Amino acid sequence: SRDSQVLMDFTEYNLLSQLFFSVRNPEGQIKLYSKGADTILFERLHPSNEDLPALTSDHLSEFAGEGLRTLAIAYRDLDDKYFKEWHKMLEDANAAIDERDERIAGLYEEIERDLMLLGATAVEDKLQEGVIETVTSLSLANIKIWVLTGDKQETAINIGYACNMLTDDMNDVFIIAGNTAVEVREELRKAKENLFGQNRSFSNGHVVFEKKQPLELDSVVEETVTGDYALIINGHSLAHALENDVKNDLLELACMCKTVVCCRVTPLQKAQVVELVKKHRNAVTLAIGDGANDVSMIKSAHIGVGISGQEGLQAVLASDYAFAQFRYLQRLLLVHGRWSYFRMCKFLCYFFYKNFAFTLVHFWFGFFCGFSAQVGKNVSFFYTIPWIVDDCYTWLFTNQ
Repeated sequence: SRDSQVLMDFTEYNLLSQLFFSVRNPEGQIKLYSKGADTILFERLHPSNEDLPALTSDHLSEFAGEGLRTLAIAYRDLDDKYFKEWHKMLEDANAAIDERDERIAGLYEEIERDLMLLGATAVEDKLQEGVIETVTSLSLANIKIWVLTGDKQETAINIGYACNMLTDDMNDVFIIAGNTAVEVREELRKAKENLFGQNRSFSNGHVVFEKKQPLELDSVVEETVTGDYALIINGHSLAHALENDVKNDLLELACMCKTVVCCRVTPLQKAQVVELVKKHRNAVTLAIGDGANDVSMIKSAHIGVGISGQEGLQAVLASDYAFAQFRYLQRLLLVHGRWSYFRMCKFLCYFFYKNFAFTLVHFWFGFFCGFSAQVGKNVSFFYTIPWIVDDCYTWLFTNQ
C-alpha cells in the first residue's frame, strides 16, 4: 500500500543470502517481509505452514529447471513493543566496540524466525551478449573458471550448459550433496576414486601406481588428468567441505576438474572459497560479480572486477576494475593483462640497463678526469632508444 511506512530496510544484510525489511501498514500493524534462498528461508518458517513449503519447493524446482532465478518470500507479524525493544538492542549492537558483527547477526537471527510463507518468485535472467565467447576464450587460455552463485542447483546447471562450461561430452559430472561432514568427505573421495581408480597417486603430473598417500593441504598441486570433469556442490555441503579436515579433499578434486559450480552459496562462502584457493594454490585469483552478494568475494580475490547494472553499484565500488558487461573481461585479461605483463618485464630490464649505462660510463670516465665529478657525456639519449624501438615494434601488432 502507498500509505505503508517503511520502518527498517535491511537490504544490505546478505550474510545468509537473505534480504528483509519491516513496514507499518495503514492499520498500524508491523510486518516483517523476507526474501531469499528457499533452502535457508524454509528453515525459519513457523511449523503452522504445514505442506506449503513442500508444494512451493516443487514449484521452485520446476522454475529452476527452466533456467529461471528463484527466490522464496515470507512474512511475520511483529508486536510494536517487541519491535521497539529489538530496535533499541540493534542500535546498541551497532555502537558496540567488541563483537559488533556477532551481536548484529544474532539480532537478525532472532527477528527473522517463525515466518509465514507467502510464495516464490521466478525471474528470467538472460545471458549478456558475448558471455559464451568470453568463457570459451578464457578456457582456451588455460584459465580455470569457477562459478559461485546463490541460485538453485538446477538453475546453476542450466546456466553452465548455456555458457558451454558444462557439456554432454564431459567424462563425468560429480554432484556433492552430503548433509554431514562425513558424507561430504566420503562423496569427495568416491569422486576421486572414479577419476583415477584405487591406490593411485600423482608424481610430477603423471599417474603412477603406488600406495595412495594423503596430500597435505599446503602441498596440493594441480594434477594432469585425461578428459573433462565437472564438480557441482551446493551451499549446505560446501559448509562441511570447507571444514579443516575436508578442505584437502575438496581442493584436490576441484583442481582436477575443468569446471566447478558452487550453487546456493552465501556471500561468506564465496569469500571462503576464494581464500582457500589463494592460500593453498600458486595462482592469481580474479573474482567478478554484479551484486551486493559478491562484494566479499571481490574483496577477497587478488583482482576484483565489478559489473555495473541492475544490481546496483556495491560490487563496482568494492572492485579494482569495473565495466558494464561481462564480455569486456576477455579484453581486460587477454589484451590489457598481457600487455601489462610484458611491459612490466621490459621495464625491469630497462631499469637495470639505465642504471648500468649511467653508472659504468661515468665510472670508466672517472679514470680520465681524475674522478673530478665532471660529466663525460649526456647518456639520456641512450635511455630513450629502447622505448622508441619498443613502441615502433608494438605498433606493428593489433589487439588480436
